[in-house]
Amino acid sequence: MQKRLSEFDIHPEAIVYRKPDDIAALANGVTELNCQEIGRSRDGQILYGYSFGSGNKAVSIIAGSHADEPIGPMTAQILYFHLQEHFPELLTQFNFRVVPQMNPDGADRNRPWFANTLALDTYLNHVVRELPGDDIEFGFGSEGDERPECTAMQSFLSEGGPYVAHFSLHGLGFAEGAWCLICKEWNEKAQGFMDSFGALCSDVHFPQHDIDRKGDKGFVRIGKGYTTTPHSEPMKEFFLAQNDQETAAKFKPTSMEYVQSLGGDPLCIVSELPLFFIGVPSEDIEHLTTNAFKDELLKLKARHSTLTPELVAPVCAKFNVSPTPLDLQIRLQTGMIVLALQELHH
Repeated sequence: MQKRLSEFDIHPEAIVYRKPDDIAALANGVTELNCQEIGRSRDGQILYGYSFGSGNKAVSIIAGSHADEPIGPMTAQILYFHLQEHFPELLTQFNFRVVPQMNPDGADRNRPWFANTLALDTYLNHVVRELPGDDIEFGFGSEGDERPECTAMQSFLSEGGPYVAHFSLHGLGFAEGAWCLICKEWNEKAQGFMDSFGALCSDVHFPQHDIDRKGDKGFVRIGKGYTTTPHSEPMKEFFLAQNDQETAAKFKPTSMEYVQSLGGDPLCIVSELPLFFIGVPSEDIEHLTTNAFKDELLKLKARHSTLTPELVAPVCAKFNVSPTPLDLQIRLQTGMIVLALQELHH
């Protein structure tokens, strides 16, 4: 399995920024890949859900909740084809419900900086991220004021639960490698997955991002490259401790919490792969190169309203920063899903 994951051919149409019509078109003529309209975005774009696989264990996957993280949707949109060609056994062991683009409106706003080889200055000049209250990942529930994207996802996934696993595909702007978040209910049961995903990272020569946020906002380190998933209640507590009731009130349950509410004991994992890889490793976990790099970027942005390649080049050189190949990000996100399901099947 490790060899297959490190060597399988990435689908030639994987790296594509798709509009909703293009997402639907992927399923045209593919009998085993069911595509259905599940709702509309805030701006009125169609949201689609995929379902495929004949197994008796249900898996849910969502991608694109954060507007500035385009690789998760690309992984999710092409996942059926990768499984069908390279890991067909999973299609007979599991059945999948996938929302391959949770946030087409946000994706559109971030389209100007996307390219097959990313440029840091273009990214920094044009990236758009939604604030608390508009954050889809922290927007699930039944209070009646949820974003329509969240309501659509809940309706679609509720038909297929309970689930044995849930994956929310995310990304980072900058990091020193791959980072995975695992729900706290599984932090002692997921060692097999953690070992195998760490081995995959080694096989493809991409390190793991090690960080210890010491429980801040629910992030608890459980191993090198692994942290617990965020949770709405610690998020609220963080802002309440700062006497910021307004921001605290904007955090609703995450997609992980919603899937857990459908029953069972699902393994919930969030992928966090960096768009830009920081090649200078940290001295230790208390002194992250990532933080030093971000500090330099903030100073640069404070001095210049628009960044150019010439302005960012010295900072990139200092920290050995380079764009993470998009096909590598897709390989690792796909590998995360495959390895976790392999553990569950055993």
